[in-house]
Amino acid sequence: MNYKNKKVLNSTLLYFMLIITSLIFILPVYWIFIKAVNGPVGIFAYPPDIWPKQFSMANFKNAFTHFDLIQNFVNTGKILLFALTGATISSAIVGYGFARLRFPGRNLLFMIVIASILIPWDVRIIPQFMVFSKLGWINTYLPLVVPLWFGYPFYIFIFRQFIMQIPYELDESAIIDGCHRWSIFINIILPLLKAPIITVLVLEFVRSWNDFLDPLIFLNTSSKYTLSLGIYYMITPYNMDWGAVMAAASVAVLFPVLTFFFLQKYLLGGLTFDGLKG
Repeated sequence: MNYKNKKVLNSTLLYFMLIITSLIFILPVYWIFIKAVNGPVGIFAYPPDIWPKQFSMANFKNAFTHFDLIQNFVNTGKILLFALTGATISSAIVGYGFARLRFPGRNLLFMIVIASILIPWDVRIIPQFMVFSKLGWINTYLPLVVPLWFGYPFYIFIFRQFIMQIPYELDESAIIDGCHRWSIFINIILPLLKAPIITVLVLEFVRSWNDFLDPLIFLNTSSKYTLSLGIYYMITPYNMDWGAVMAAASVAVLFPVLTFFFLQKYLLGGLTFDGLKG
């Protein structure tokens, strides 16, 4: 087999694997949308419909009429507002500190922060619940928001790696002109962090939007449920409305998909500093 044929074969196998992998992820989402718009009865059609025989909004009407999805959306929006703000601001500041400040044990402390990513959720949730219970934070949004205001390990890593690529000469010039560290961060470094900021915003949006276990543990009042919890409690042993569940799930899936679609270029380049203009 010559080089050209081998290259064609490798490319064919690669694209075949990409198509199979894409279908594995796309088909469940496609199935949700099909069943959501196929009407209340179409969900039970056999054999299953590959394409909807009718386009009906009845399932969406039932979902938003018979369940508290509007309130669930509002609750999720509140959490997102504070989570996005806290995670971005705190992680950017901590990332700048690890990238620019020189202090004893800096590298060791950074490794500890990164290693904390490896701690399983099952291990940390019990001590977290005990602490938040002592503070009286159970059945509030504080456990879902406050920890993010102290930085998120992976986001700290993103900011730190990006800032490390920014020439330190910018800091030195500012120091010579009499600027202090906080002024350097606000006026010089922060305007250059557009790519990692958008990357962190997208990642945190998807994480908080899809978060299910933390709200399930800390929230116990239906009026405070997030969207993921609201959809979960739509599933009951009696009078099950699968069409409404599919409609609610399709709306829940739509927002992260659109967010990623429009901002994917920042996700792919969020760790790369492209240089200075002018």
